[in-house]
Amino acid sequence: MEKITLNELKINSRSDALAFLKKLWNGESTPCPICGSELELLHKKAKKSDCDWQCRHCEKIVRTLDLLDELNKAFYLMT
Repeated sequence: MEKITLNELKINSRSDALAFLKKLWNGESTPCPICGSELELLHKKAKKSDCDWQCRHCEKIVRTLDLLDELNKAFYLMT
């Protein structure tokens, strides 16, 4: 299982990336940005942890806090 990096996301803007992350944190149904199948919580037993999501189809892991860090670093490099 590989984790998804910011470059792999098919998202064009910072606001779209933030909307994607917020949907995950709110527990909304969200498709995998790579293959389009449904993302599931990686840690189902730790119900209070909504930071890591997994796509069962393409075996990718979305670590939301890592993506947010990457997004912030990319934003600060552009300014």
